Amino acid sequence: MDYFYLKQDQRYTDVPVLQKGMGRIDLWKVNKLPPEELPRVLVFHVKAGKESQFVDFMESPFPLLSDRLMKLMKVYVPECRFKPAALINPELQLQKNYYLPFLEEIDALSPRSEFNLDRSVLKSAVLQEERIRGKKIFKVAGVATPLLVIRLDVAESILRRDFTGLRLERAELDT
Repeated sequence: MDYFYLKQDQRYTDVPVLQKGMGRIDLWKVNKLPPEELPRVLVFHVKAGKESQFVDFMESPFPLLSDRLMKLMKVYVPECRFKPAALINPELQLQKNYYLPFLEEIDALSPRSEFNLDRSVLKSAVLQEERIRGKKIFKVAGVATPLLVIRLDVAESILRRDFTGLRLERAELDT
């Protein structure tokens, strides 16, 4: 079975940028906390212009999904938990709702994967096929930045819809 990395399309250059979270939320730790330790609704200030495009998938500093993309993912992984996240820009009087997915993390990296010297940056990911067999959507464990992986049927379903700001990159598998 083929797998793909779900990534933000870098051709969209005028997208909102998360600035800070309300309360004591550290942007770089949100993705590592269990959902129970987070507020019921996350609120983040964003830097955005009038022409900024709120895309369906935002990758950094952690994955955020639009309502439409979240609903599609729920079809394939109904047990996945999602935390609502409001992205606000008070200057523009703007609020958009997104969702932070809490996907199953799988230690799927093959020894053939390449990291930098201190193993903080993944240069080239290779997934072990036997560890991900049967999984539809998951997050790769053991990497600093979140890496979402989707199976071919999910990728085809995404491509049949009119989602913006995301791209799919074929995952290399170690059989």
